Amino acid sequence: MKMIELIKYAKVPIELNRDGVTEVAILTDTGREPEIAEAFAAVAYEMGLEPTIVTMIARPVHGLEPTAVMAQAVLGSQLMLFATSTGMAHTECVRNAFKAGKKYLGMPGITIDTLTRGAATADYKEVGRITAVVAEILSEGYEVHITSEFGTDLTFSIEGRKAAELAGVSKPGGIAAFPDGEAPMAAVEGTANGTLVIDSSIHQLGRVKEPVRMSVEKGFVSKIEGGAEAEIFTNIIKTRGDKNSLNIGEFAVGTNPCARASDNVSEDKKRLGSIHIGLGDNMTLGGNTPSSTHIDGVLGFPSLWVDKKQIIDKGKLLVKY
Repeated sequence: MKMIELIKYAKVPIELNRDGVTEVAILTDTGREPEIAEAFAAVAYEMGLEPTIVTMIARPVHGLEPTAVMAQAVLGSQLMLFATSTGMAHTECVRNAFKAGKKYLGMPGITIDTLTRGAATADYKEVGRITAVVAEILSEGYEVHITSEFGTDLTFSIEGRKAAELAGVSKPGGIAAFPDGEAPMAAVEGTANGTLVIDSSIHQLGRVKEPVRMSVEKGFVSKIEGGAEAEIFTNIIKTRGDKNSLNIGEFAVGTNPCARASDNVSEDKKRLGSIHIGLGDNMTLGGNTPSSTHIDGVLGFPSLWVDKKQIIDKGKLLVKY
C-alpha cells in the first residue's frame, strides 16, 4: 500500500513539469528513504522519460553545495529533482543549472509522510491562484512589517524586489518545490530592524520547543536568545556559516491550504498564512548576498502589513483569491 501511495503522489510534480523534459536527474542522499527516489524514477520511466538517480552523503546544513558529481548530473537533464535532506536552491550548482535553462524542483527534508499527506495532496491549481495573488501584492510593495504574539516586531524594505510564485511548477531557469505553496522574495539588504522570533520550526532543528529570539540591526541578526535550540542554532552558524549567514535574506508567505503544522520545515513553511524568514544566501531570489548557508525559520501565526495595509492577521490571509 505504501508504494501505491508513493507512486500516486510522486506523479504530481513530474506531471506538473514534464513539458520539454526527456531526462530527469533525481538527486538524493543518505539521509532520505530510498523508496522516495525509486518512486520518482518509476513514475518518470512510466511516463516515457529517462530517469537517473544520483546519491551523495547528506549535507550537514542547508545551503551547502552538493558534490561535483551531482553538479555535473543536473546539467545532463532537463529537470533536476532534489529529494535531499537539505535545501539546494541557494547554491552555485543550482544557479549554474538555471543559466543552462534547467528546471528545478526542491524537496529538502522530503519523507514518505510529506510526499503522501498534507501539502502534497493540495489542488495545485488553487495553490497557484493563491500564490499569484500574494506574489503580486508583495512585488508591488515597498515596506514590510511583521508582528506576532511571541514578540516578533520586524520591518524591512522590499522595494524593487520581485516575489516568486512557487506552486509546484518550474519554468526553465526557475525554482519550484514539492510540496509547494509560497511567495518568496529577497529582502533589501541592510534594511531589516527589530525583533524576529521563530516560534514554529527552523531548519536543522524542526519544531522548536522554546521560541528562538533574534535581535536584528541593519539587515543582520546581532543577537540570538532562547533555550537549548537557540544554542544549537548559534553553534550551527559558528561551525558551518560565514560572515553572511545571519543576513536577513528571504521573506516568504505560505500559500498552501493543505499544508500542516509540522516538524518538517519544508511543509510547515508552506502553510497558508504562515511566514518564514531565510537567513543567509538570497542570490537565487534576486538578492545581492551570497553565503554558504540558507536557513529558514517559520512564524506560525504572524500578522503582516505591506505598505501599512494588513495582509495577514494572526495567520489568517486577508486578501481575496
